[in-house]
This record gives sequence, structure tokens and C-alpha cells, in this order.
Amino acid sequence: MRTGSVCAFMFLAVMACASAGTSTPGVRRDPNVVTQQEIADAHVSTAYEAIQRLRPMFLKTRGRTTVNGQANDYAIVFVDGQRFGDLNSLNNIVANSVLEARFLPGTEAVNRYGMEYGGGVIDIKTR
Repeated sequence: MRTGSVCAFMFLAVMACASAGTSTPGVRRDPNVVTQQEIADAHVSTAYEAIQRLRPMFLKTRGRTTVNGQANDYAIVFVDGQRFGDLNSLNNIVANSVLEARFLPGTEAVNRYGMEYGGGVIDIKTR
């Protein structure tokens, strides 16, 4: 009985140590932000490739977001506060020029940029 308890304790201790080493202490990755360092570490050439590799959920459809006017199923790209285009326009942005890529979900995008952006916005800040 005592041996079983010791084995269980050792198993839990080993698992705790193994999982603790997988991330940098005190650093949490924001699921809605891709940083300049992450992009550099990914060794990609365009912003589209960086987002596709690092945060593929930015590129997924959110479903129909409006009953009036043009449907925005996908996020729209903004660069330095100006509308840049649809998701394909990310292929025209050189990866190493990106300081940060931030996904703004529908409600936040609508509050910041207007009603037509209910599908979200990928907000690119360049250096």
C-alpha cells in the first residue's frame, strides 16, 4: 500500500516538472496577438504566413455577421489604423515589417471601426 502511494506521488511530481518546463515562467501568450518576436522566430516571409502558422483562428470564418448590406464572414485587415483589404491582402505585407498583429473580435471591431466589421479585424501595426 505504501509503495503504491510513493509511486503515485513520484508520477505526479515527474508530470508537474515535465509540464512546467514547456513555457517561459511569467510569460503568457495572448491568443489575440502575434508579436514581432514570434514572427521573427517563425521564419516566414509574409504576414499571412505568420498568422497562418501562429494564430490560424484569425483566418477562420465567424459566420454571417449582418442581415443588412454586405456580409462579413471573415476578418478585414487594417494596417496602422487604415483599412487595407481582405485576408488575402496579408500576402502583400512583409513579415519583418510587422510590429504586432492583433485580432479584434466582432464587438470590439465594430466599436473601433464601424458596423461593417462584425466579422472582426486583424489590426496590423508596422514598424
